[in-house]
Amino acid sequence: MAHHITHWVDGGPTDLNNGVLLCGTHHNLIHNSGWQVRMGRNGRPEYIPPPWIDINQRPIRT
Repeated sequence: MAHHITHWVDGGPTDLNNGVLLCGTHHNLIHNSGWQVRMGRNGRPEYIPPPWIDINQRPIRT
């Protein structure tokens, strides 16, 4: 599934620079369990866990 990093309703563009591909399970995690995704400096996505998983919310890089 394609996921908008900044949702189009919030003014996010519908282009490749604002999207990541996720399986259905991880897409649901991003939307429903406090995880966040952002684009790293290297153009690769970084996943930020909710504070109850990592109090410092250190990004997980793929």
